[in-house]
Amino acid sequence: MDRKKLLIIIGVLLIAVFLFFFFTAGSNKFYNWSETYKIDSKQPYGGYIYHELMKTHYDENFTIIESPVAASLSADQEQSLYVFLGREAYYRYEDLDSLTSFVSAGNSALLATTAFPYDLSYEIYFDECGVISSEPAEKIMMKFEKEPEEYAYEYIMYWRPVSNYWSYLDSLECTDVVEVLAYFNEDKPNFFRVKFGEGYFYFHTTPLVFGNYYLKNEESLAYVEQVMSYFQVRQVYWDEFSKTPFDEAESKDSPLKYILSQPPLKWAWYLLLITSFIYMIFYAKRRQRIIPVLEPNTNTTIEFAETMGYLYFEEQNHKKIADHKMNLFLSYIRHNYNLLTNVLDDNLIKRVSLKSQVPFEEVEKIFKEYQRLDFKVEISADDLVAFHEMIESFYQKSK
Repeated sequence: MDRKKLLIIIGVLLIAVFLFFFFTAGSNKFYNWSETYKIDSKQPYGGYIYHELMKTHYDENFTIIESPVAASLSADQEQSLYVFLGREAYYRYEDLDSLTSFVSAGNSALLATTAFPYDLSYEIYFDECGVISSEPAEKIMMKFEKEPEEYAYEYIMYWRPVSNYWSYLDSLECTDVVEVLAYFNEDKPNFFRVKFGEGYFYFHTTPLVFGNYYLKNEESLAYVEQVMSYFQVRQVYWDEFSKTPFDEAESKDSPLKYILSQPPLKWAWYLLLITSFIYMIFYAKRRQRIIPVLEPNTNTTIEFAETMGYLYFEEQNHKKIADHKMNLFLSYIRHNYNLLTNVLDDNLIKRVSLKSQVPFEEVEKIFKEYQRLDFKVEISADDLVAFHEMIESFYQKSK
């Protein structure tokens, strides 16, 4: 068998495989057990049923947020409810400002997620009242405060109950701030609210109860209805945008992603790739161009360091070097901990200490030492060395 006939057979087989999958793709129904909670997902852990229930109840007063929260919420809105359902919420600083202003004006916010945004919980003093912990179990019993009914929940994966880590609020210390509304296994708070301004933040650490799989059950539906009875509002804002990480949100409208989301366009795209591949096999010719001789890369790092060291040695400007060290330190904070460094105050020092897990006193010492050096016209080499050692110690201890 010559090469041409072999290539023809391979091409025919590729087309046959493509046609087989094309016509049999919908014959078997598969389920995706990922916890997406998306409004268009009818999978077990999608949010289609809960979204439809809310949409039907509030009708034209139901709005889906498909852009940043900062562009959708404000303090001017009244008797409104903000709803986020997902594994994790992704907020920018301006989104948090809009959300807190929205609640402070007398509105409510329901966040059903196992991972609460750190900056939001810090803003409403949630971290000082307790921490989110988890307990492994296949089955739990949920119950509302002052209500006799209990609701059983199992974590199901591929139609079988499996062990799951159920989140709850642990080490509750300030009951005057956090009001527990429901719990599971007798003493694990998983639904609670925090007063903020004129409104409330409601937190539910078990978003699974809002998933499609459980809402098909009347008992689970009754539980969710009891949760929603806490909200007497006229307008609901459902946040679908904040479920997506920032980098994915920026590219979610790409043409290729839209093509792959539509089955007819997706199969047309695959067919185009296959035919292009076959065309290259039959018609492309191997042509080797002359490979130019490239000079080997030289490492100029040492020369650069020597040149910069020579310049600083000649200039003997220790204060300028200290300023560079501080700018690099602030840049490290911005890129690693997503903190703004425009204002160097005690609030920033506290946040840096919390996120880096470096003691507050050591972080405060760096900022105070820089303030002392900044007031001087010139500084000594000893001052520069001491300041350098403080920053290096921070880098070694930071997480």
